[in-house]
Amino acid sequence: MKEREEKLFFEFVHKRTDTLNDQPFSDPADFEWTPLLETNYQTIYDEVMTFFENHQKDFYPYFSDELMNAPGKWRSFGFYFWGMRASKSTCANFTKTLSLLKSIPGIVSASISIMEPESEIKPHYGDTNAIYRCHYGLVIPSALPDAGFQAGYEQRSWEQGKFLIFNDAAYHKAWNHTSQNRIILILDVIRPEFRNRTLWICARVHSILFSQKLIAKNRHMEKVLRSPLIQWSMALYTWLKLGLFKRREMWL
Repeated sequence: MKEREEKLFFEFVHKRTDTLNDQPFSDPADFEWTPLLETNYQTIYDEVMTFFENHQKDFYPYFSDELMNAPGKWRSFGFYFWGMRASKSTCANFTKTLSLLKSIPGIVSASISIMEPESEIKPHYGDTNAIYRCHYGLVIPSALPDAGFQAGYEQRSWEQGKFLIFNDAAYHKAWNHTSQNRIILILDVIRPEFRNRTLWICARVHSILFSQKLIAKNRHMEKVLRSPLIQWSMALYTWLKLGLFKRREMWL
């Protein structure tokens, strides 16, 4: 697959450019690892749904209500988050799934995402163009126009047991106008041209997301938290934490 030369971008700290909206979707057939996961749909489905049915209280709403049409309609649980995995006891619920996911070069995140009935995720930009964001359909109640996803100007349906892969830095939104939950597995995979900076990218996104959570609760802190000094200090701390102290808890 031919890679485009593109500057590393982080939404929280950089100005967007129109080039980020070019080719918002990628063809799953271009990735050598997609057939393995798609042929093991039942294995992944069984583990994820068993966990969901027994641990629904562990699925938390997205921290910013501003992205949703109603609070609490979009919930998720991450067992691998930007380079750091969940506890061993949690990961024990996903033994077969994790074995499959570890075959993906550059994977840094894995989470279960629930969109409840009559829910919408409003248009927004993701955190960075350094990744392919991959939606793997587990429970898909309907296709377009009732449920779907849009990146740039193109709309697509999720499909059960199939991947939908896009550039998270493109402007995108999602909706589920049905009476059932939409459940997917979300994976973040570092693009090949950025993999030599994987640890720094993970650290940068950790610090950005932490800043966004603080700002959501303390709006008066936004100017301070957006300052380059604070951002670089937080990223450096996280880089050291990931690289030196949490190595045994990582896949990198």
